[in-house]
Amino acid sequence: GKEHHITRDNSSLVEAPPGSDCVVAQGQYEPEEKDDVEFKLDGKSVILPTGEPKKRKKYKNSWFTNTEYLVYKESQARLRYLLKLKMPSRY
Repeated sequence: GKEHHITRDNSSLVEAPPGSDCVVAQGQYEPEEKDDVEFKLDGKSVILPTGEPKKRKKYKNSWFTNTEYLVYKESQARLRYLLKLKMPSRY
C-alpha cells in the first residue's frame, strides 16, 4: 500500500494519514539491500533483509535508530512467526 514516511515521533498518529495505508518511521540504520534474500511464501515474493546494519546519510537526523513499519489495521498484518532478536548495541 501507500506509505507515509516520518523521521520524528508523532504520538498523534492513531491511524495512517488520509491517502496512506501505513506509516514508515525512517531509521538511521537499515540492513544492506545487497544481502537481501527473496523467496516465495503462499505464491507471493517476500524479501528478507539479512545484511549488516548500514548508516543511512539521508536519515542521519532521524529520531529512530532502525526503520519501523506501523500498521494500524489488523487486517493488513498477517503474523506468522514471532522472533526474539538480540540487537548489538554498537550503533
